Amino acid sequence: MSRKSKQRRDQKQKLLTKKQNKQAVSIPKKAKESSLDFQVMENPFGGLTLDQRKELINTIGIDSRKKVTDALESIEEIVRKYDSMTLISIIAGYGLVVGATDDGITSRDSIVGVQQAHVELLQALILQVPKGQTGWHPVTPDVVPKVVDLLKDINIAFAMSRMTDSQVGLSKEEGAVNLIQEKLRGHTQMVRNWGFYSQVKAVCRELYSNFDDLLSKELGFSPSNVIDVFENLIQAMEQKLSSRFEALSELRYAKNKFNMIFKYHELIGQGQEESDKFIRAFDISSMSKTQVFAMCLAHYDLRMSDNYLINFEEMTQRSGLDDKVVRAVVDYFSFENGELSEENTSFFFLDNPVWNKPIIRTDSGFYCILPQLFFSFAMVSLDDLVEQFDKGGLHRRRAMYLEEKIESIVKRRFPESSVVSGFKWHQGDKQYETDLIAFIDSHAIIIEAKSQKISKQALRGAQGRIKRHLDDILVEPGLQSRRLELKINELRLNGGGDHDFIDKLPVNLNDINKVLRVSVSLEDFATLQSNLQLFKETGWVPNDFVECPSMNLADFEILFDFLEHPVQIIHYLLRRTELQLTDQITGDELDYMGFYLKTLLNTGTLTEDPSMNIVITDMSEPLDLYYMSKDQGIDVKKPQPKISPWFKKIFSKLEERATPRWSEIGTVLSRFPPDDQHKISKQIRTLSKIVQRNWQVEGHKNSLIYSPPASSEYALAIVLFKDTNSDKRYEFIENAYLNALDPKHVKYCLVIGVNIDSNDLPYHYIALHEKRNL
Repeated sequence: MSRKSKQRRDQKQKLLTKKQNKQAVSIPKKAKESSLDFQVMENPFGGLTLDQRKELINTIGIDSRKKVTDALESIEEIVRKYDSMTLISIIAGYGLVVGATDDGITSRDSIVGVQQAHVELLQALILQVPKGQTGWHPVTPDVVPKVVDLLKDINIAFAMSRMTDSQVGLSKEEGAVNLIQEKLRGHTQMVRNWGFYSQVKAVCRELYSNFDDLLSKELGFSPSNVIDVFENLIQAMEQKLSSRFEALSELRYAKNKFNMIFKYHELIGQGQEESDKFIRAFDISSMSKTQVFAMCLAHYDLRMSDNYLINFEEMTQRSGLDDKVVRAVVDYFSFENGELSEENTSFFFLDNPVWNKPIIRTDSGFYCILPQLFFSFAMVSLDDLVEQFDKGGLHRRRAMYLEEKIESIVKRRFPESSVVSGFKWHQGDKQYETDLIAFIDSHAIIIEAKSQKISKQALRGAQGRIKRHLDDILVEPGLQSRRLELKINELRLNGGGDHDFIDKLPVNLNDINKVLRVSVSLEDFATLQSNLQLFKETGWVPNDFVECPSMNLADFEILFDFLEHPVQIIHYLLRRTELQLTDQITGDELDYMGFYLKTLLNTGTLTEDPSMNIVITDMSEPLDLYYMSKDQGIDVKKPQPKISPWFKKIFSKLEERATPRWSEIGTVLSRFPPDDQHKISKQIRTLSKIVQRNWQVEGHKNSLIYSPPASSEYALAIVLFKDTNSDKRYEFIENAYLNALDPKHVKYCLVIGVNIDSNDLPYHYIALHEKRNL
């Protein structure tokens, strides 16, 4: 909960329900590349011998295991002494809520630094203590930071507790597998949510509502009822915490400390008499106003659990559900104190029972400290519910839903596109089926949709399960889409031949100049789908496997939402395809999108050094804050790539006119990073002045030619002319593109002609020219 804003009455306190808790650290580098500052970090083990590394790692593991044991014992001791409901409520109330103003949410994390996983662990530890043995002492201000530090330390120590000297000196294959296992465990331990809150709710409603009637009959409540209950629990908690913060804000700014004490007693339902007794009992005159506020705050914190107590009458009114349905949902998703007493505590880090049952049942009522926890694991919980009665139906529904959702996302951004689903085709005697193909201008985008579940065992690092999911969700779809890519390219380059195949397409194959591929999964594979290079040295990936961008459904939807120019979506997929082959970039898909905002995925010379590992973790922050704010109903400006105004106008006009091969033209322009775009615009303005002065001079300079690096085959030529010599514009244009096509590696040249006497259009000629001897 942020205390920085002075807009006390306008401030809205919002629950933090978002993608969070990235594990990697961004690599800084003191070289200016692509408008970003990076820093090089050396390997801390690089200067050690093999024996020294073994000794160090072994020591770290032993110390960490002891820290875990000691911290667990300390937390148990505290829980048995102090009121555990108050303790966990205070930590959640300060640690898992961030402030929001009318300008939006400006931070992804609270100032306390507590993460959801910390509070989940504390809740499980509380539920381990047998009923009647939890503490009753009031939680004093010194207890909370002690527990917070223990929770932070124990999570770090647990991650390092698996370190042993056996991990040193592994073969490349063993080391790669071990790294993947640890990444999965780290993700499972700390990262929550595979999409933003509104996305998770929408997907769960759309996917599981098909089973409402079945589960209502069998259980007395439906998947939609469960979503309604937890959504309303979140809203109720947000409102209570917001009211609490507003009341404390008014208290803090009372005109003097005596007035503050009176207002505080009013806040807790007491009057002047109790206020006077309080003043007499303490030496208020010797205290500062800040000290008095801190004392009132500490006392008020003892009531924090009231904000998480479920009021069934309020819930039935909020949700519109029958009281019996609400109570059935709450009872199903709750644990009682002591119910986890037989559970192995060490399992809580990677398989916490409260992930599936986030409500605490006590003698005084039901408390939901973490209503957002349901949505973090909603698909697992709802799958478990439905599979009891219709496992086959759920499997079919997941597959159908994913394909339908992908198609709707594509059609929403590209309404004029042709999308074919369930496309059956032959290669020799074998028949294949491709989930979706989207034909957008001169691009064919092959989309494989994979709805398989990611097993709990894989997320805990089970090697066999990881390999199976790799095959099912990433490798096999990639091989399948690659076959179709080769088939389309063969037919379009060789003038057809397979008429049965060609006749099934909704477009003329001759109009397709570029094939892109992308795999979309329903569930998140701990971001490994965005970091396929990690699997290269495992020996699990076939030699003929050619990577393509892979992302989960939520990220696919974000991509098609935040980029407002459709040409940028195509360019993003094109650059992601190219960068997928570098094996040098580490980050999840939203980090790539944040990287696109800054650079259009132009890495400059960074990828020319094969030893360079570019870690882009946390570049997603602008998108995180935008969608978090949007989820809370706050209208803030959508982050956009920093492209120049002239380039923006070209994109808009290309799309408006549906210029032939507009998508290719747009991707060529998008290869210039934002800084270069602004330089080009400036150079055009400078050249315009020269042309205005010299247009009558034979052979005057009127063009700008940008030759691409060896890794690219696209050149750019910009030709300026005037009304008075516009009859020669085609001569100027031909000279420009012939010069641009001269380098051997250049196959295409985009030519833009601009009449500098006319400001009505961003360009007056645009075309993509191809080298004639190809």
